Amino acid sequence: MKVSAVKVNDGKVYFQNRLKDDTRENYYEYANLHHIDYKKTAAYSASVIAAGMGIVYLTRNLNVSQYAKNLARSIEAVTGKKVNPQSLSCIMGGDELLKILPKLEKKNYDASAKNMSNGIFVADLHSHSNYSDGNGHVKNLLEDAAEYADILYKKTKQKFIFALTDNDTMEGVKEALEIISSNPSRYKHLRFVPALEVSFAHKAPKSNNQCEMSELLVYGINPYSEKLNKFVNNIKNKRTGMVNSFINAAFQKCPLSNFNFDEFANFYEFRKYGNVMNIHWRVKHYADTKHAVSILAGRNKENPNVLYDLIMRDNKGASLGQLHEYGKVPGDIKENPEFNEIFNKYAPHFENGKLVSVSENTFEEVIDAFKDEKNIFMAFAHPSYLAEVVDNPYQELKYLTEHSKGLIKASESYYQAYNDGIKKETVEYLQSKTESLNLLNIGGRDNHESKLF
Repeated sequence: MKVSAVKVNDGKVYFQNRLKDDTRENYYEYANLHHIDYKKTAAYSASVIAAGMGIVYLTRNLNVSQYAKNLARSIEAVTGKKVNPQSLSCIMGGDELLKILPKLEKKNYDASAKNMSNGIFVADLHSHSNYSDGNGHVKNLLEDAAEYADILYKKTKQKFIFALTDNDTMEGVKEALEIISSNPSRYKHLRFVPALEVSFAHKAPKSNNQCEMSELLVYGINPYSEKLNKFVNNIKNKRTGMVNSFINAAFQKCPLSNFNFDEFANFYEFRKYGNVMNIHWRVKHYADTKHAVSILAGRNKENPNVLYDLIMRDNKGASLGQLHEYGKVPGDIKENPEFNEIFNKYAPHFENGKLVSVSENTFEEVIDAFKDEKNIFMAFAHPSYLAEVVDNPYQELKYLTEHSKGLIKASESYYQAYNDGIKKETVEYLQSKTESLNLLNIGGRDNHESKLF
């Protein structure tokens, strides 16, 4: 409302609307005719306008969480780019998400065509981008989420909750925050949760391996946290160092095979999978396949590097067993047992009862990295996979919960991507057990595709 005139009557002040083409002279004439002190009136009007603007500013900032304000400050401190906290109003932190979780049911995480059409699907708390092992670019995944969010809001007035949970990296979340802050109106019906999926090695008595890897989902992270960046950079450096050490050790055993890091990075997609757990398996597959193809090339009097390039171009990430199956390498060319010795050295294992994990975090290291972070909580990712490799799943989950320094508050009971080998009874049993530990149920689709839906 444009304030252009004040009428005084019995000590009360009333504002009247005036047409936009009123001039200052018209106002002075009006004031003189009605015996109004226009100087005092103008001062009063200015104070009221200022107060109104203050109320608007306050109202807007009341809609911005402290978490969003902290993120804005962090972005500015790290990048030097000015960020208005209001532009991050769609961001949801861990504390806020915890309040919403009890209201969500299994069906709310199910992205069936029927549920999406009826506005029942309202949350997806597990997804990956090409910053880890997903195929989708962040901007495309966000656009898919925003598009569905608009449809959902139109039908139900609910906002769609979406979390990006890349493996052991926060770069995708950083990009998402930059995209959102640069065009906040596009995401007005979306609630975006900055998150992360972290892995840890543990004893696995029911597995063929001494140790297996499990994962925790961490919600409400600050991707600009100095401690968290040090944590994720450290695990990436550990994995890169292990790969180099493995390749050097394999070269010492079999120098004619001409192993090298760049070749491994190309055919075993280190850029894509370097942030992902179990990279020791990929480098072992590389050593096995390169050595086997070198033997085959010697038989055929071919250049081993040229032959390997030809075979692996269409078989990226393959194991030697798969190359046997595909008819690319004869079955009589076996794995070199010396590579198993190298693998046993670099894969997580136990020595004198102590976990030795060269390229993977322990559970204690993960908890230590996050224990002082504000506004976060953790959840067990797809707990039924953990249950497959331990003797007593409930006791394992109980132990981890009790030793998480209060960080583990939920479990992915409604995980949407279990393989066919996971029984429904196992999932329901674990849900009952995690609920007995007072853990909230969450769900996610664990999407790795280029499109979100």
